[in-house]
Amino acid sequence: MLGQKYDKHEDFNVKVKTIDGFQGGEQDIIIFSTVRTDCSTSLDQRTNVALTRARHCLWILGNERTLVSQDNVWKALVLDAKKRQCFFNADEDEDLVKGIWDAKKELDQLYDFLNSDSVIFRNSRWKVLFSDNFLKSFKNLPTKRTKMWVISLLLKLSSGWRPKRIKVDLLCGNSSQMFKQYKVEGLFVVCSKDIVKEVIFTQVLRIWDILPPEDIPKVLKRLDSIFESYTDDFISRFSEQRFEGKMEVLMSWEKSTEIIKIKNLVNNGYEAESIKGFILRTQSHLLSDRNSNELELPFEVSDEEHDIILFSKSTFVLGRSGTGKTTVLTMKLFKKEELHHVALEHTYGIKIVEVPCLSYEKEYKDSSTLNDRPVLHQLFVTVSPKLCQAVKQQVARMKRFVCGADISSKSCSIEEEIVDVDTSIQFRNKPDSFVNLAANSYPLVITFQKFLMMLDGTVGNSFFERFSDLSSLRENLGVRSVVLETFIRKKEVTYDRFDSSRVFTEIMSHIKGSMSSVESGEGKLSRQDYLFFYENRASSLSKRKREIIYDIYQSYEKMKMDKGDFDLADFVADLHCRFRIQKYEGD
Repeated sequence: MLGQKYDKHEDFNVKVKTIDGFQGGEQDIIIFSTVRTDCSTSLDQRTNVALTRARHCLWILGNERTLVSQDNVWKALVLDAKKRQCFFNADEDEDLVKGIWDAKKELDQLYDFLNSDSVIFRNSRWKVLFSDNFLKSFKNLPTKRTKMWVISLLLKLSSGWRPKRIKVDLLCGNSSQMFKQYKVEGLFVVCSKDIVKEVIFTQVLRIWDILPPEDIPKVLKRLDSIFESYTDDFISRFSEQRFEGKMEVLMSWEKSTEIIKIKNLVNNGYEAESIKGFILRTQSHLLSDRNSNELELPFEVSDEEHDIILFSKSTFVLGRSGTGKTTVLTMKLFKKEELHHVALEHTYGIKIVEVPCLSYEKEYKDSSTLNDRPVLHQLFVTVSPKLCQAVKQQVARMKRFVCGADISSKSCSIEEEIVDVDTSIQFRNKPDSFVNLAANSYPLVITFQKFLMMLDGTVGNSFFERFSDLSSLRENLGVRSVVLETFIRKKEVTYDRFDSSRVFTEIMSHIKGSMSSVESGEGKLSRQDYLFFYENRASSLSKRKREIIYDIYQSYEKMKMDKGDFDLADFVADLHCRFRIQKYEGD
């Protein structure tokens, strides 16, 4: 689209291609975007291509923090550019900021500016936080002109400007005096102040919504239910004002100051409520400790994410990379732990620090009082060992907070301090099955591969006992994880060991990995079934190509058997077979 825009310009053309598309060619000026680059991946060859296509001038666009996060060519490039004074921060260069603004305006992408770290809000006097409802409403604004007026208003408010002659206080709702409304072309932007804890406690500007006047009472009713849970001291502090000339200056308080946001329900006469009622009341805030101090999280939670975290039924969360799925699931997992143990404490009188799932103490002695109480069995499964460790670290940090520990203190275990994680970590210090897991094993955070390994150790004879190298596995349970780790690394056939990724995908996803192959009982599709599989599906593979793929599959299976190798589909098919004929006796 960008290239087509300049098609008719003489002596000037723009080509937009991937790195591979530029291989073998050159241009006078290259603008290279790294915004979709995974810098943890080794891309030496493609990086070399990207950096050598420009004859005269190369511009690299990207996020500094991401590019310097590892010791590789990108970090060296950034440091070299800074040394030569060729490094520019977009938000510090007025010409770049103006260029970004003009481009976003022309392409009607003003929505991209609506976060506190964008180039137009990052250096504002007031930090601006946008609710999910406001972001949705902004997207639906009818004209670019209205969007520009709204952003102009927000920029003025973030600078500290406040209208003197126009009344902006809302006059409906129990908490109406806390909210302000600003008119923009027949619509009203509803906002209020709030307090967040960063290095210190600081007032911020929170934008709740933009809507027509007739919808304001409904929004205020929802916001009233939130503000009713705030303490009088908190409301008094975020309502404080101080002006320098005509500009309002934000108030701040040292971190040592005790500012309690949420009313403490336990000490306010609610002891007689039922467990269910108590939990519902507790859900009015997201995450707080026993003194109602809020946990200082390394991320912000939008209104939509807040609703997902507190949603009590099954949830399917779909989103691209970086949209916060893991954040939501981690918080959802921990919130369930917190509510479960609040209910235990309220019902049985068990203190949170006595419950292994939430206790940050590593050592735990069995107690007959606790053994009779229900344990919440939560399982967090992810493909990435590194992400697995990151989730464990965050859950451990929140556990310590709820138990009253200093979350800035050293980690409780060696695993919590691991930054660069190799794949073998998923096998260490983990149970080999789901049978009789200790209560303090939960919530169990494991990789998908470890999840399969634990199922393998739970139901019937292990899949790996058929291999001669592991024939004594059952007699050596103490070293099972270590032995399997070595064996899998040597014997599992993956994409990296297979010459054609397209053929391997067909084998793993269709011939051996489709629902039909599992239901067949043999763990594979016959040649006829595989060819018929595509009859009602769009595919770039001709019947002849599918015939060739099936021939390759048969040769692959013979070769794999001769070498004593296996693939993931073999393992999963064996688990399915065992589940059909044997009883699951794990947790």
